[in-house]
Amino acid sequence: MYLLTGLDAKIFHTINSEWANRFFDVAMPIVSEFGSGEVLFAVSLLLAVLRRKKDGGALSLLLFAGLTVTYYSVYVIKVLVGRPRPSVLFPDANILIDEKSFSFPSNHSAQAFMAATVLSAAFGRWRVPLFTLAALVGYSRIYIGVHFISDVICGAVAGMAVGYGMLKMAASTGLSER
Repeated sequence: MYLLTGLDAKIFHTINSEWANRFFDVAMPIVSEFGSGEVLFAVSLLLAVLRRKKDGGALSLLLFAGLTVTYYSVYVIKVLVGRPRPSVLFPDANILIDEKSFSFPSNHSAQAFMAATVLSAAFGRWRVPLFTLAALVGYSRIYIGVHFISDVICGAVAGMAVGYGMLKMAASTGLSER
């Protein structure tokens, strides 16, 4: 049993097929990359360089640690749940990129929401754009045909939990004050 509900299937088909258009076919794979570990790792390195006189090192470390914890936590859940990707369950889906691993939860969504949580603590006025971008990453994962809505929602919750945990850890150790 891999936890697929009728609502998952309906929302997937609506976003992936009914709302498909040429602009999003180009844009959504790009938006999806903002939740990738590679892009977020580059952001953490950039923060270390650009904000080194402030708290860039601590913020960079928090983001990198959050990426690591998020990746491995999601990986374990994916293996335990074993939910197939939409392309396996719906061969007629509009699949814009090929993913081979299991579907639940969405790692890109988890990483994007973890990053939004950590970064919004340092850049409070950017909170809405950061979480909007994270939500767009989640939407893009459905649009490009690699996740269901429950994958994205659970990934978002997991990512925010990890981000919040990273911030609490940093506060309790004094890391956020350096």
